Amino acid sequence: MHEKEFLYVGHYVDIDGNYILKIGTTNDLKRRAQEHTRNYRKAKTLTMPKTDCFQYDWTLKLSKYNTLRYEDRNRQRWQEMAIGNFVRNDRFNCGQRKPIRVQVTIRKTYTIEL
Repeated sequence: MHEKEFLYVGHYVDIDGNYILKIGTTNDLKRRAQEHTRNYRKAKTLTMPKTDCFQYDWTLKLSKYNTLRYEDRNRQRWQEMAIGNFVRNDRFNCGQRKPIRVQVTIRKTYTIEL
């Protein structure tokens, strides 16, 4: 049996009003959103307000191997496109200007309205 995982795009707005965009993978969307919320509320930089929570903009279920591969490829592409300032791991600080949309390419390209 092949395990399935989700490739996702999500965001939050930090205490300074910066739009923080994230691409990642998980096998449990609810648990992962709770982990992001807990961790980003405690972050030293780009801190999430205590009243906010991490939100998903898009998810797609894929094989576990493919999710990691596509996460890496798309993260790299976003860095090359200067979607925002890349923060360690896989967050992008887009500053005060929220992107209108981003694209994720698997076999086809998905346009995600933010």
